[in-house]
This record gives sequence, structure tokens and C-alpha cells, in this order.
Amino acid sequence: MSNYDIYLQDSSKVLKNKLRITDESALDKAKSVMASTKMALLYNSEFSDFSPEGVCKLHKALFGDVYDWAGQYRIINIQKKEEILAGKSVWYSYREKIDKDLRTVWKKIAAVNWSNLTREEFAHSVAHLFSAIWQTHPFREGNTRITVFPIAMFVESYGYYFDYELMAKSAGYVRNAFVLCCFGEHSEFEHLEKILLDAICAELIKESNDANIITEEKSSKYEKYYTGDYKPTPHEYIEDNKIVFLCLMAENF
Repeated sequence: MSNYDIYLQDSSKVLKNKLRITDESALDKAKSVMASTKMALLYNSEFSDFSPEGVCKLHKALFGDVYDWAGQYRIINIQKKEEILAGKSVWYSYREKIDKDLRTVWKKIAAVNWSNLTREEFAHSVAHLFSAIWQTHPFREGNTRITVFPIAMFVESYGYYFDYELMAKSAGYVRNAFVLCCFGEHSEFEHLEKILLDAICAELIKESNDANIITEEKSSKYEKYYTGDYKPTPHEYIEDNKIVFLCLMAENF
């Protein structure tokens, strides 16, 4: 196993990419535009492969034009210092356990009788189970998108409508909500449940004929989750020996 982050360009914090972009901000913008376009196409094709294989296919579809490793589980361990956790990181799946962890979560999702749940129960279960998919962080980059998009398609497969635009425009809130769902015994699911209840709709979301006009109800709903312009921060490589040390610490304290 390499003792450095093999996904980064030499002497840089920018991920290697097919676009030959060497600026982190420029890569983020290009990646977001391309992923958004691909998601629109996938949405129209009614994506429904709710499985580890489906997650890999989705990642490949969204980021295949950007990364050579799109659709492949990461082969290094990663962490990210979260401001909302005072600089601590969520404990992502160990690289060799990603597939096992994903399969465990999807089995739990498949075991739920979703059709018999109320909308509130549905949002509650989505928050608790799909946040576990996010916590595996199966790929070196792009993990929040490959969690939120399947949520949207999963919700709609059970007859609800999903306000994906709300989730996209509240990117900072959504990511923080996922973080707070994945902090062990101190996990807080209510933040993700709150926005999911607003995003999961029993009736078709009303749109104005004028794209520049946002209804008062929609504006109010969107504003309460707005945390300012969201700028993603990169994940960091973490060496295997540090992972072992942290596991021993967790077992003994």
C-alpha cells in the first residue's frame, strides 16, 4: 500500500483529473457543472439500482469524464476536519471494509417495509439509514452527491415527490447534517430529518411560470437552510498505521 495520497497531483492538493486542471477551485466548478448535467440525464432515465453496484455505476456516470477512478472504491483511508466538529473527522469506513459496510446498509434498507410508513416515519428512516451510506465514503471524492441522488430516486420510487433543488441549494446544511448523523453515540439525526421532511412532498412541487420568481412558501423553506456560499474542503489522506492506532485508542478508552 502506498504511503501517500496516490489520487493527488505531484506536489499539489489537487486531485488528478482527465481535464488536466491544476487549480482546486476550477476543478470543483467544472466537476459540479458536469455532475449536475449528468444527474439531470440520470433523473430522466429513472435510476433505480439501489445497491453497492448501483452506487458505483452512479459515481462512474457522474464523474467518469473527470476522474480515471470514477466508480471504483477508494484504496486509501481518508479523513476530513469538520468545522462543525471542532476540527474532528467522521470515522469513515476502512478502505478494505467499504463493500462489506455498504452491503450491510443496503440490506437494512431492503428490510424496511417502506410502503407502510407515514411521511414522517419515511423521512426518519431515510435519515438514519442513508446517512450510513454517506459514512462509508466509498470514493475518494463525490460521496455526498452519490448519497443524495439515490435518496431522491428512492423517495420518488415510493410515490413521493422530492425537492432535489432544496437539497442542492442547501449544500452546506446538508453536508453538516450528514456529519452530525455520523458521530457515534453523539450522533444527531434531527437536522437531516428536518430538511428531508421539507424535501419529501406528498404533492408535486409548484413551480412559477417565471423562473426568476420564487413563491413565498418556497423562499421561506429555502432560506432557513441557507448557510452562505458553500465551498467544499478537501479530504486528507490518513496512513494505515494511524488507523490502527486510532482503533486501539477506541478499544481501550
